Amino acid sequence: MSRLPRERRQEELVRHALRAFGARGYDGTTLEAVAEAAGVRKQTLLYYFPTKEDLFDACVDALVNGLEQSLSRVLGGPDGGLDRVESVIRTLFRLAEHWPEFPLFLREAARRSPAVVQRVADALEPFRKSALGFLERGMEAGEFRRQDPGLLLFTLYTAVVGSLAEAGVLRAVAGRPSGHTALRQREQELVTFVRHALEP
Repeated sequence: MSRLPRERRQEELVRHALRAFGARGYDGTTLEAVAEAAGVRKQTLLYYFPTKEDLFDACVDALVNGLEQSLSRVLGGPDGGLDRVESVIRTLFRLAEHWPEFPLFLREAARRSPAVVQRVADALEPFRKSALGFLERGMEAGEFRRQDPGLLLFTLYTAVVGSLAEAGVLRAVAGRPSGHTALRQREQELVTFVRHALEP
């Protein structure tokens, strides 16, 4: 790896670590393997991240930041009603398409420990509250079928995350073209399902 500014080097190391943790899990990932994939010596990796836990934490931070940035953009957009719900789904799928490590690492992070799950949940809490309010207002206005908004949001979350993780596995196993096609297919299936589920 050529000489990079500190911030860029850290981003590169985290990107390779995200891929390794997502593919092999925390226990199956070694610092040696991450360093080799990034094209640096292990000592260089340890300079930025002294322990595997530090590296994993940096990956969780990158995951949260990516989600926050993507959700902030789409939730601040002009779409309303079912179009906004669809925009959120498509935004998360675009994130997974351009950042294929994201869904696999998300699955591994959720398995890692309750503390990691809580950390991600805390960071995304403002979005959860905003989404609940949005769904409640949509039901009051007759844009969405009336149902329990909390249960609905949980169902939508698990459907999206499950679809992304499944497509991420297919992409990792089958290679980029097949995985890309699977991701787009799952995206369209999910959008259609959610629209039918929400229509009044």
